[in-house]
Amino acid sequence: MPLSIANPLRDHTFGDLDDPVIGATYQRKRNIGVHHYGQKSPLKPKPGEIVELLATTSSEVAAQGMTLRYSLDDWNTSAEIPFTKTDLTWDTLSWGWLQHWQVSIPAQPAGTMLRYRVFAEQPASSSATAVPVRIYADNQVSNSAEASQYAIWFGEDEVPEWSRTARIYQIFVDRFSPGEGRDWLQTQDLTKPFGGTLRGVIEMLAYIRDLGFNAIWLSPIFASPSHHGYDTSDYEHIEPRLGTQADFEELIAKAHQLGIRVILDFVANHVSNQHPALQAALQSSESPYKDWFHWNPWPHYRCYFDAPEMPELRLTYAAPARKYLLEVAQKWLRLGVDGYRLDYASGPEQDFWVDFRRACREVNPDCWTFGEVTLPADDQLSFAGGLDGTLDFLTCQALRETFALQTWPLSRFAGYLQDSLAYFPRDFSRPAFLDNHDMNRFLFSAGNQIQRLKLALTLLYLLPGQPLVYFGTETGLSQPRSIHAEDSIGFDQARLLMNWEDATAHHDIAELLRQLAAFRERFPQLVNAQWQLLMVNDTQEVVLWQVGMPDADLFVAVNRSDRIRRLPFKLAEFAKDKLVVLALNGEEKALHWTTLELQPTSALIFKFAC
Repeated sequence: MPLSIANPLRDHTFGDLDDPVIGATYQRKRNIGVHHYGQKSPLKPKPGEIVELLATTSSEVAAQGMTLRYSLDDWNTSAEIPFTKTDLTWDTLSWGWLQHWQVSIPAQPAGTMLRYRVFAEQPASSSATAVPVRIYADNQVSNSAEASQYAIWFGEDEVPEWSRTARIYQIFVDRFSPGEGRDWLQTQDLTKPFGGTLRGVIEMLAYIRDLGFNAIWLSPIFASPSHHGYDTSDYEHIEPRLGTQADFEELIAKAHQLGIRVILDFVANHVSNQHPALQAALQSSESPYKDWFHWNPWPHYRCYFDAPEMPELRLTYAAPARKYLLEVAQKWLRLGVDGYRLDYASGPEQDFWVDFRRACREVNPDCWTFGEVTLPADDQLSFAGGLDGTLDFLTCQALRETFALQTWPLSRFAGYLQDSLAYFPRDFSRPAFLDNHDMNRFLFSAGNQIQRLKLALTLLYLLPGQPLVYFGTETGLSQPRSIHAEDSIGFDQARLLMNWEDATAHHDIAELLRQLAAFRERFPQLVNAQWQLLMVNDTQEVVLWQVGMPDADLFVAVNRSDRIRRLPFKLAEFAKDKLVVLALNGEEKALHWTTLELQPTSALIFKFAC
């Protein structure tokens, strides 16, 4: 039985790729054929840097050579460079050989957009022709018009400095607040609008800032027939249920006055089936809007996960829908938006995001973009050069498995953390979180045990990635059933309305968030800190890290058990005389290291006196 079926509380964020059977099938498919997957070094090439591209061919392809075809002028002219063979390895999953290839791209001046395709050639299919058969990387087609395309922009831009210290509050607008003097439209049917508005967000900006957040991520606010907004019917106008253009501009202005950046949820992969472009395309096979979509064939359109309400856009190079979306993204940046969370970023080809990056930076050099990519680590990192980063679903999974479900021992969490911090460059943004609108709330998964939530939040804020918190976490918002339960209606189980009435009862969580934000302000170098594991004891459920920073070395001890523990680790080599416990409220307490105790389900942060 696959692991995915065994437990309704189990998360399915990665499409169960963490199930050994499903993961093996996925990896086998990735290895067979001709592949490039955007692998390059450096990940985000700068002007004047030589770029190395990597590719593979499997035994199923009798590849006699690999070729890079590239253009520096949007395919008006092009040139070719042959790859050279490097390693030959055996792949047990596909039960065949993997030939590895490499090619160097000459250094380019600032502002160059290099577009390219990669193909392998095998001998002609018959003696009647001497023309080799081409197989283009990744989508395995034989003609260049349909081939997967890649791009490198040799820009001089950097990840926005403000993003490095961002603390993000995620707002599902329809469920947050209707605004002063307004009632909810209804609160019984989770699949229909509740009545949250931009006005409700505006009125709570000071509340959000008081919790210590300096950025907000709004769920989609463009016109849409649904309550969630992930099926846009008009990218250029605000959904009337949520408010007006004036409300939006006021929200931007007041957020900025409070030092809060505004990040919009932008859905590029698909639209609503009520979008005018689709309606026009369905009217005639000769419609100019037909090129906006994929057809199987016309009038049957390709959908997002087979949902007919969400037709996928055709965003290939030079497609009209691509040009339109880039212009729309620029429009909202001109109105003051600070960045985009990019929904289902693995849908469009990666060269779309390279164009997106350039278009956004042209309007706002400080624009921050990060994508929803629920794929393995190497897939996520391949988006470097297009996106500033990807949401850290891997750390989310690790925190949930370790501290909510407690299916991972602390040693596995420590091992994961050590390797993840080493693998992802610090200038590749990794906003980390405990939950969001597409998964069971952490508190629910933790059996509604508040202490587990507090412990996980503490670690979330200590880690280098930008902490991202789903609205209602501070008020102890949970849910009645799993989104995967037999009687569940799905994701909407985790999208209950904000429980404002419980804010006082759970003031301790809100206060913890304030303290964690202040702690992160006090130690801004946490974003670049080096975590070294000093000890881990799965029997006692205790772990200890040294967190190295230029100005201070902190120590973080975690006790996951329900008993008071002493650290089974001699700290004498670090201690001069006394250690100083750093309370999150700013207080410090001097102790001798031999008297250090860890309270149940808690974290302790300390340093040693000079």
